[in-house]
Amino acid sequence: MRFGEAAIKLRAELILQAGAVIFLFAFFAFFAGKGLWAGFTGDDLMNLHQYMKQGFAGVVLSMLCFWSTAFRPLGGLFYLTLYNIFGFNPFPFRIVCFILLLANLYLAYRFIVRLSSSRATGVLAALLLCYHAWFVDLYYSSGTVYDLLCFFFYYSAFIYYLKIRDAEHRAVKNWIIFLVLYLCALNAKEMAVTLPLFIAIYEISYHMPRWSVRGLWRWIVDRGTGFLLSGLATIAYIFGKLLLKGSLIENPAYRLNIKPTIFLDSFHLYLNPLFYQDHVFRDPNTIQLMVVMLAFAIWRRSRHLLFSWFFLLLSGLPVFFMAHHSAFFMYIPSVGWALYIAGTIAEFGQMLKGLQSRLFGKRISSPHVSMLFQVAVFCAMAVFLALVHPDESRKTLAHFQKGQLPIMEMSREIKQLQPDLPRGSSVYFANDPYPADDWGLLFLTRLLYHDMTLDVGRGKPGAVLAAKPVRYHAAFDYRNGHFVAISPPEPNDP
Repeated sequence: MRFGEAAIKLRAELILQAGAVIFLFAFFAFFAGKGLWAGFTGDDLMNLHQYMKQGFAGVVLSMLCFWSTAFRPLGGLFYLTLYNIFGFNPFPFRIVCFILLLANLYLAYRFIVRLSSSRATGVLAALLLCYHAWFVDLYYSSGTVYDLLCFFFYYSAFIYYLKIRDAEHRAVKNWIIFLVLYLCALNAKEMAVTLPLFIAIYEISYHMPRWSVRGLWRWIVDRGTGFLLSGLATIAYIFGKLLLKGSLIENPAYRLNIKPTIFLDSFHLYLNPLFYQDHVFRDPNTIQLMVVMLAFAIWRRSRHLLFSWFFLLLSGLPVFFMAHHSAFFMYIPSVGWALYIAGTIAEFGQMLKGLQSRLFGKRISSPHVSMLFQVAVFCAMAVFLALVHPDESRKTLAHFQKGQLPIMEMSREIKQLQPDLPRGSSVYFANDPYPADDWGLLFLTRLLYHDMTLDVGRGKPGAVLAAKPVRYHAAFDYRNGHFVAISPPEPNDP
């Protein structure tokens, strides 16, 4: 290729890359952008209240003791830092979450390019990952920051591992950085425990060691440091999370039921929303789909398709055996699906080139033709997604909002009625929109006034935090969907 042609090709590639970045950002902003102005959710109140009671020192100590039963301490740093700087204002929380969403999209792109050795595959996969209607919680709730942080550090650790793994000289500090990134992912959410498994699968898929004692030993000494470090950390983490007192699995929603049938049921349960289907995938056709996908990867002798097949199949293991299911739990595994789909499209492109060569006796090798094909596929995929996203988005957003109370509206009304309260005050609610057995009103009131010593009494029959015979500093009632101020009940009132 002459110098002038190379310059033209490079310029065209740079223009297309810039255009793809602008389009992906606009596509993401169009479908998910409204979530930037979302308020706090019930999960946010519960999480923030818990971390406020624990304090910065407790959260940092929990991060260092990553095997402890402390609940996702990295999320605690997120909540405490922003709350102590900005107060009861959801906007800074949403800004950080959206920065993480965009950073994660970039990390997914880099990860896929690294595995597939194809920028075109990475760009197409980024389009698939740019927005998913069933991940609505990621766009509208800061309570999913655990998934965002876990994704960020999980793929940062994996990408960093791939970088130092192929380096000629691997300093100790590089492995320390890798381990810190992985521990951050573990401190964000339990989904990160699969990283050592996929480091091993990557090594087998891309750098098959010799299956002998000497060959395996040489691999462990020369290339197995990342697997050993992350594996030992994972063993300690799992031991603490499952066996220590106060572990997460004591909560029935997170209790594990490990059976092959449960795995298959959960897999197709998540598969339906991933592909915007309603009970289409069941056990038989799910098995058929996975067999066909595996056969295609083996037939094409594609390392990245084989790796992505294992990844999309096994990366959901931490949640497949739980009774609690939410579609956004597939945020990390979705990268495997995007890699497989984009990689398969690229394989079909290569097959078409080969077919054209056999039919016409020559292959069109012009880089412009290849570039036009990639642009056409990207545009076709973008149009398809732009047509299917809106209906699913309306459905999932309505479902999400149905389960949320108007927390920000309620907090503004309470603040307008009672701008300030002395520290350690008592507040009474004759009626409120929370269920009787819900602690949300306590969380809301304490966080709103930034006072963890506030006492809250409720007049709702059977409510937790029932009215107590004390003198209240402020009292509210809830009428026709709004809070109103009332006279505080006297200490001896029933």
